[in-house]
Amino acid sequence: MKIDNSGKPLGSVLSRSEARTSTKAESGESAGAEPGRDSVEINAFSARLASLESNLATQPVIDESKVAEIRQAIAEGRFTVHADAIADKLMASVKELLGKN
Repeated sequence: MKIDNSGKPLGSVLSRSEARTSTKAESGESAGAEPGRDSVEINAFSARLASLESNLATQPVIDESKVAEIRQAIAEGRFTVHADAIADKLMASVKELLGKN
């Protein structure tokens, strides 16, 4: 597979692609790929994404029962902070973000 290394900004590539798709749709042609080029169908992906977004919209952002439990533990003095565990998980997260194992 050849990768285009022309250095063109992504925005201009997308604009041309969108224009080509809308022109083909207006003329009644298939919005498929040009001869000799690969194509990608995003209809199934966009439908799945819409489904996931609607599912997320119905979920609460905060688990109120968990927040209440933590507040109660703090008020009673039962809440302990494990600094070593927090540091280990933070370092693992940073390594993952940097792509190191």
